[in-house]
Amino acid sequence: MQIVRPLAAALLRDGVLRRGRSPAGEPVARVGIAVACVAAGALLASASAPWLDGAHFIILLPAVGAATLLSGPLPGLLAVVLAAGAAHLYGGDLQARTNSGLAMFAVIALWDVALISALLAAAQRSQAALARVEVLNSDLQASEARFRDLLEAAPDAIVISDSAERIVLVNAEAERLFGYDRSDLLGRTVDMLMPERFRDHHQGRITVFAAKGGRRRMGDGEAMHGLRRDGSEFPIETNLSRLPGSSEGLVCAVVRDLTIRREHQATQSLLIRELNHRVKNTLASVQSIVAQTLRTAATPGAFNEALTARIMALSQSHDVLTRNDWSGAHIADIVAEQLKPYERDGDVAFRLSGPDIQLRPNRAVALGMAVGELCTNAGKFGALSAAGGSVEVVWDRHEKDGVPQLRLVWTERGGPPVQPARRRGFGARMITRSLSTGLHGAARIAFDPAGVVCEMEFPLLESEARPAG
Repeated sequence: MQIVRPLAAALLRDGVLRRGRSPAGEPVARVGIAVACVAAGALLASASAPWLDGAHFIILLPAVGAATLLSGPLPGLLAVVLAAGAAHLYGGDLQARTNSGLAMFAVIALWDVALISALLAAAQRSQAALARVEVLNSDLQASEARFRDLLEAAPDAIVISDSAERIVLVNAEAERLFGYDRSDLLGRTVDMLMPERFRDHHQGRITVFAAKGGRRRMGDGEAMHGLRRDGSEFPIETNLSRLPGSSEGLVCAVVRDLTIRREHQATQSLLIRELNHRVKNTLASVQSIVAQTLRTAATPGAFNEALTARIMALSQSHDVLTRNDWSGAHIADIVAEQLKPYERDGDVAFRLSGPDIQLRPNRAVALGMAVGELCTNAGKFGALSAAGGSVEVVWDRHEKDGVPQLRLVWTERGGPPVQPARRRGFGARMITRSLSTGLHGAARIAFDPAGVVCEMEFPLLESEARPAG
């Protein structure tokens, strides 16, 4: 076998063999090659007979070997038969002496065929093994490439360490998350990625993990932080798992940054508390509206009408705030939302003008309720009840005793003549109450025969007093 392998490798390398097939690859061609080899050997033998005497048939052995090598075992056996016949014909008077020589020739030739056939089979197996190795290498390279692609594409940081907790592999997200280059991490211990106060605790958890194996989540429900290169800390959770089949005891740690999740949780908690506060305020407002409306309504129908209008005004104020995620509402949007039900096709029922000022949520609701009362009154008795009536709402910002103030003036024109109120109704009290309790301001209502005029004035908070944008 020490001789067969180098010979087979040389034959494969030089292109003599192609998976044990002849160049032509057809049976007739194989027989032709065998005949040609024997014929060439016979001619050479006849030419050398004078000096080889009775051993001239030995020259036919290379012909048998060439036929077997080029065409395979069966053509090689055919070459043995043809060569034996040729040797017999050329024996002449030496036939008696060459019979034993022919027998020896046949044995040697058959051994030659067997040996070369074994070489061919070994060459085929070697070639198949080499092809298989190439396929396995290609598959291994493709698998490794897929593994690295998956590792680099992972949305979480991945840190793989050996049994001594030395980092042997990281992905791009680990570089980004911790602020290190890959070359700075490889070979270092994993405790460089966590604050010092967590290292002893981490070592204890790793010892337990190494003893039990399996998978373990760390940082879920407990305080755990990562340490960036610049020294900043951030909350994390880590999933540990031992890589099966690794002789080095490799442990894969998947590290997830919890900063955004914690911020979302804090925001959610704040929103829940804020929602609870606003729901309570809204229910208190509804309770007050129902009680006051019930006290002033003369009939159930009047109560239903007044209550519906006031609940609608409250709802419209909430709609404005919802569109702004309850961050506040602009005065123009507050007033326009209350006047929206009174829009007319082809006719301007109201005109709004004033600077862009955004009120805080609770204060926006208070102003909306006051404007809603004015709208309801105007729609029933005032300018919005007549086809040619209109409402103008103008507001501006000024200072009073060094405190920024907002003045809003509601003016009705073109409606039925206004009769002075004989008593102060709930609507007027609602407006005054909204301005005083919700905005810490005041409202003055004048029943001018040409139309109701309501002037509201209240101080602006520091955040409201700043110019928008």
